[in-house]
This record gives sequence, structure tokens and C-alpha cells, in this order.
Amino acid sequence: MEQILPENWAFMHFGLIFSITCAQMLVVYVLSDSSNPPAGLGLYTVYFMAALLGWIATTLQQGPNALMALDVPSVASILNSYILFLAAGQRAGVTHGRLPLGIICLLACLCVFFVARPSMFMVQVGSAGLFFAGAGALCAWRAWRQSNIGDAIIAFAALLMVVGMPTALFQQLVSANTAQAHSIAFGVHSSAYALVAIGFLASVLIEYQQHLSHLATEDPLTRLLNRRGLEDALHITLAHALREDLPTSAISVDIDHFKQVNDSFGHEVGDHVICQVANFLNRMSRGSDVVARTGGEEYLLILPNTPLESARTLAERIRAAIGDLPLLVDNQRIPVTVSLGVASADGDVNLDTLAQEADRALYLAKRGGRNRVASVENKPLHLSTADRQV
Repeated sequence: MEQILPENWAFMHFGLIFSITCAQMLVVYVLSDSSNPPAGLGLYTVYFMAALLGWIATTLQQGPNALMALDVPSVASILNSYILFLAAGQRAGVTHGRLPLGIICLLACLCVFFVARPSMFMVQVGSAGLFFAGAGALCAWRAWRQSNIGDAIIAFAALLMVVGMPTALFQQLVSANTAQAHSIAFGVHSSAYALVAIGFLASVLIEYQQHLSHLATEDPLTRLLNRRGLEDALHITLAHALREDLPTSAISVDIDHFKQVNDSFGHEVGDHVICQVANFLNRMSRGSDVVARTGGEEYLLILPNTPLESARTLAERIRAAIGDLPLLVDNQRIPVTVSLGVASADGDVNLDTLAQEADRALYLAKRGGRNRVASVENKPLHLSTADRQV
């Protein structure tokens, strides 16, 4: 069997890095074609491609007859680490620190023309550790804010670099073991790169899963709940109403003559009207109320622990406020009115039945001339023994 020499290990290592990068690029290509690409996709793409070029330079330098005049792998490592910091910042929506760390990156790269290779190794290790520390802090913050384990994996990769780079420096400066220092730096950097690739892929997949979950329960235009989201949000509330025998009310809202708005001003303006009414309903409702969009121009408000009269009072306030103030869309004043139906039930509330009762009241309001409120009360019929006749 052929002896495995250092240059053979280098090429085997490059093959592994190349495979990881190709798999990552395939994922990036698929995601870039989507209508809503993930944040930071472009800079992470640059990072993976630049890292691959850096590993190519490192592999070529392993051969005894192909030694480069300049320490290109060190420069590539510094640039890659800074690009990772930029990518992590873009994905987290944070731009602080780019300029000062960019100046440090530039100065570190220029050192390749003025310092010897042993000193350049120390510049590389220190710079890469600094940039990875910044990227790790950003990813850890995003992992905590978004509850995304993928960003936590990238933060762990950064922690590995922050611990590994000083260890490599210790071997170089204190123990005077240059070979061991380079081996530690090489191994830590390789492991961190693989973890970043895995973490980025996991982060994007989790983000898309959360996006799909929101699509299943959220109306994409108004960001209100849809019917499924309404049922999920009220599961505990309705159980509490049953246990405590509390009243629950519903208000069904419909924009009057909405087809005329679309015909007169266009569907884009119609969408703006739908969104403005949705925002208005959100502002008028309490924190415990749940607002959903149940149709094209139809909304449903569920009011926990609210009797019929209180719900009707709120409905009147909504009707008057929207009708008295024309909506302003693209500098156009559009008169808009709404019809509202109110229903209420005590204790054991069936959401479908309550919504149907509110819709029935809404139908009465529209038949009565629109821009008005109608209500129905759902009370059970109690028969006593005195009422029975034999």
C-alpha cells in the first residue's frame, strides 16, 4: 500500500472540503431561486467560495516543489474570517463593527508583504480568532432571538476558533513547536468550516420551516391570523371560558361595496384598503382579543370574557371611526364603510357556531342598508317541569 505522505493528506482534506462546499453551493443555488431568499445568503455564498479558494491555496502549498512566494493561505484565511463576520452580521441585521474590523482585515492582509512567514502565521491566527469571535457573538444573539439551533452551531464553531487559535499561538511562542502550532490551527479551522456549513444549512432549513408554519396560520397580506391560526390561538381561551362559564363574543366585519373600490382604483389600492382596515381593527381591539382575516374583505374578531352589549359597543365604535374618516391610500381619499355582525355565547363555545351566528348578524346588517351593526344572542332554551302539560 502506498505510504500516505503529508501532501496526500492535504489532497484528501481538500477533497472533503470540496465535497462540503459543492453540497452547500447546491443548497444555495436552490434557495437563491426562491421568492424569499434567506438573509445573508449572498455573503455566505462568498464565504464558502472564498474558503474553497483558500483551501486550494493551502493544498498547493503542501507540495515541496510548489511553494508560493507569498503566504497566500494566511491572507485567504484572514479574508474568509472577515467575510464570515460580514455574513453573520447581514443575517442578524447588524451592521456595527464592519468598518473597524475591515481596517484590521486590510492591515493584516498587507502584513504578508512585510513580515516573515512565522510572524504572518501569528497575524493570521490573531485576526481569524478576532473575526470569528465577532461572528460567533452575532450568531449567538440571533440564535437566542430566533430560537434557531443552526445559528447556535455557527456560534459553537466560532467558540472553537476562539479557543483553538490561542492554543496554536501558545505552541508557536511558548513551546516553540511550529509544526504542532500549524497542525492545531489547520485542524481547528477545518472543523470550524465544516460546522459553519452545517450550521448555515440547519439555520436556513429551520427558518423555512418556521416560514411555512406561519403561512399555514397567518394571512400573508395583512399578517393577521387565518381561520386555522384563529382556532390555534383560541384553544386555551375557549377552554377557560368553558371552565369559568364566561361569555365569549364575536364580531364579523365586512367592507361595504369593496368590489367598487377594486373596479375604481385597482386591486393594488384594494389591497391597501384591506391592510389599513386590518391595522385599524388591531388598534381598536384589546390585547386579549383575537383578530383574523377570514375572507377577501371579511374579518372576524373574537372577544374573550366579553358580553354581547360590550361587543356591540365596540362594533359601533369601529363602524363610526372607519365611516367618519376616509382612508388615505397613495394620496387618494377613499370613503370606506363597514358592516358588522355581533354574536355572543356563554360557557361552552363552539367557534364555528359562534362565527356562523356573527355572519348571520352581518347578513342582517347588510340587508338593512350596510354601514350598520346588527347582533344576535345565542341563549339556550330552558324548560321547567311547570311548563309541561300532560
